[in-house]
Amino acid sequence: MFCFLCLSCGMHAQFVRGVGIFGSGTTSRHSYTNKYEVDSTNIHAIPENHKAAERISWGAGVVVEMLPFHFLRWRTELEYINKGSKENELLNPFTDEHQKGTNKYSYLGWNNFASFRLEGSRLAKYILLGFRTEYNLRKSTPAYAYVAGNFRKIALSPDAGIGLEAITLGRLRFYTELHYNPDVFKQYKKDDDKVWAKNRTWELRIGLMLRPKRMLDIDCNAPRYIEY
Repeated sequence: MFCFLCLSCGMHAQFVRGVGIFGSGTTSRHSYTNKYEVDSTNIHAIPENHKAAERISWGAGVVVEMLPFHFLRWRTELEYINKGSKENELLNPFTDEHQKGTNKYSYLGWNNFASFRLEGSRLAKYILLGFRTEYNLRKSTPAYAYVAGNFRKIALSPDAGIGLEAITLGRLRFYTELHYNPDVFKQYKKDDDKVWAKNRTWELRIGLMLRPKRMLDIDCNAPRYIEY
């Protein structure tokens, strides 16, 4: 019976490869596309084609790594993240009147990645490829409100990242990651498909990962362990 319990614990430890937390700095911006021609009615000229200025903010999350493989892992995360952009809103295309404002969005995200790892004696290097599913919790859209205020409530977007994890003798590991998160699906699209907007975010993370012990062999009297 004790041998069975040891085996079960070993299998569980091999499947769950780590749990962690992270904080991040983010920089994001919106890009607008408008295929209408400017005319005397001024109805369709705004928002004009442009890329907004960067909005710098922050994020934080928890992470779990799974799968019993050294080089391939499944990473799932729950994250709170802020996005948006700084705008110099065009009010009148004929007088070139502008007004500055910052559009802000806060999201709760469920992120999932495939993690491809290469471990050395001191550092583990890895690549993350996956998708973010983000739910908009709140927003403030003083600029281009009729467009920016109608972004998707739930957004799905790809994410690619690179990371470094310090290999230590203990179970607690420091790690850092850089993520690139562009929109593929349009955040806003009119029925005639002539006006749309997208978001792009860079995210720099610093975190801590707790690695469980892994059982080397099953010995009912003295099971042996090593650190991940």
